Order: sequence, then C-alpha cells, then structure tokens
Amino acid sequence: MFQKLKEKATAAKIAGGALVLSGVSSPAFADDAADIVAKVDGAMTSGASIASAVVLGLFAIWAIKLLWRAK
Repeated sequence: MFQKLKEKATAAKIAGGALVLSGVSSPAFADDAADIVAKVDGAMTSGASIASAVVLGLFAIWAIKLLWRAK
C-alpha cells in the first residue's frame, strides 16, 4: 500500500515539474499577441468541430441501437 502511494507521489512530482518547465519555456516562444489570439481562436473552432463530431457519433450509435432493438 505504501509503495503505491510512494509511486503516485513520485508521478505527481514529475508531472508538476513538467508543468512548471512548460510554463517557464512557453513565453520564450511567443511572437505576437495577435498571433497567439489567432491560434487560440483556431483551436476553439477545431475543438468545437471535434465535439460536434463526437456528439453526432454518439447519437448515431444510439439510433442504431434503437433500430436494432425494434427488430
């Protein structure tokens, strides 16, 4: 039990360190505020498209399941 707790704590420390390092190094690559805003807007549009596809896929699976039961 203690070994699993120790492994989880170590994994959390590694993840936290990676998060800190990525946060420190990210501003060094920032070119322009407008460029960043454009990239975020593009990612939001892409994310909305992916979410729509997932919802439509789940609806299609539900509809097929419903049709399968009606047989």
